[in-house]
This record gives sequence, structure tokens and C-alpha cells, in this order.
Amino acid sequence: MRRVLAALAVLATLVPASALATTYVYCVNDRIEVDRRTPNQMKSERGHSTICIIGPTFDFGPDAVRWVESNLRSKVGGSCSCR
Repeated sequence: MRRVLAALAVLATLVPASALATTYVYCVNDRIEVDRRTPNQMKSERGHSTICIIGPTFDFGPDAVRWVESNLRSKVGGSCSCR
């Protein structure tokens, strides 16, 4: 049992940080985007763009895409509004 736990601990350290990054669902300039950048990073990099978070955060990017498709009944790149 100890060996199994030790092996899992070693494997956990090998997981790339990008796999553990938080993924956000944004509305940017009236288009749906899924991105790992934080809201502050998005606002800083996009300048005067209209940006808002329109969904929950996810630990896995494809989960965010599936959420968009099932809950917003749209695709990434589809229309949205920050109103």
C-alpha cells in the first residue's frame, strides 16, 4: 500500500502545470471564448475589449467547451452578450 501511495505522489508531481490550470468561459466582444488566462490577464491583453465571465470555471479545458455546448446551446466562437 505504501508503494502505491508513493508511486501516486511521484506521478502527481509529473503532471504538467497546464493540465491543472483553471479554464474560464468568457464573452469577449460578443463572442464566446474558453481560455486559461485569468480575468485580469484577459483585460490587460485585450485593452478596451468588452470582457465578462459567462460560466463557471473548470480544471479541464474540454469540460468548459462541453459546458458551453450543453448549457449555452452554442459553440465556442458563437455569439454572446455581457449585458
